[in-house]
Amino acid sequence: MRLSVRKARTQGNDLARERDKLTQQLEATRSDLENARKEMTNVRNSVIQEKQSLEQRLDEERKAKERARAQLDSRMEELQKRKSKFACL
Repeated sequence: MRLSVRKARTQGNDLARERDKLTQQLEATRSDLENARKEMTNVRNSVIQEKQSLEQRLDEERKAKERARAQLDSRMEELQKRKSKFACL
């Protein structure tokens, strides 16, 4: 009888150690998951910021191109007027 009680106690201790080990693994896994989620959020935010920055730069380049085109059109009109004046003379 004492042998079976000792055996049961030993098995109980072994199970408790295994439970503690698994609990630690679970906590480590949860921590890893939380870190991965935070990193994913940071990457997502970084990508969004980069996208907004690129869109802003593209918009600025389009506006600059439109201004340059308007200036070119204005100069072309001016040259056409001068040309027509010279043609009249």
